[in-house]
Amino acid sequence: MLKKDNKKAHISDALAGDEIQALQSADADQHRDRITRFGILKHRSKLQEQYLWTQVDFKSEGEDDLSNKALKAAAKLKGCGQFLLFRNYYTIDQIKLEKFHVCGQHLLCPMCAGIRAARSMSRYIQRIEELMRQNRHLKPVLITLTVKNGEDLQERFDHLTRSFKTLLARYRDYKKKGRGFNQFCKIDGAFYTTEYTYNDKTKQWHPHIHIFALLNEWIDQEELAETWHDITRGFLYR
Repeated sequence: MLKKDNKKAHISDALAGDEIQALQSADADQHRDRITRFGILKHRSKLQEQYLWTQVDFKSEGEDDLSNKALKAAAKLKGCGQFLLFRNYYTIDQIKLEKFHVCGQHLLCPMCAGIRAARSMSRYIQRIEELMRQNRHLKPVLITLTVKNGEDLQERFDHLTRSFKTLLARYRDYKKKGRGFNQFCKIDGAFYTTEYTYNDKTKQWHPHIHIFALLNEWIDQEELAETWHDITRGFLYR
């Protein structure tokens, strides 16, 4: 769940690194790698589009509201990322992304979600690095919380969010009242994002939460994992 690494990687490499690198200007030699990153995002969007088409009931003749929403979302996703316009500034040996078409559905589209995350991270990075310069004792970590994969996305997503709310409630209870300590309580500050991926082979969804946190003291991975498993099992059997 948490992995201590003695190598001090740049924060931008850890926070939505691929997406950030895809949006930034690049040397000509790096351009091919950047196109590959966009290709990965486009592939994920295509899988999401294919799933949405399966939710469309063409026999309902527009009477099914859920089917209509899926149809509109799938149609928008189909055109997302269809073209990318780059400009080569040969005098400075850089290639910059000038224009690209997106669908704007960041809650559904991996391409738009990746771009949105990259822009958000680029704003956060400077603040985080300044905070760490002022507080040299702070340790940056990445935490991923997840639940078992499943075919029902709504059920899996609800399971994940309910479990995370319970973990946050315990965190707040300790910070306010000093009771119920667990390893998650060592976090001094953090922000998080929810992501879900689809496995086309197993036909299952994998929802998970990425957390970037700052600590004064390292978290015990095994203890945090045990706390999380206890919470998720509790909701599973309710």
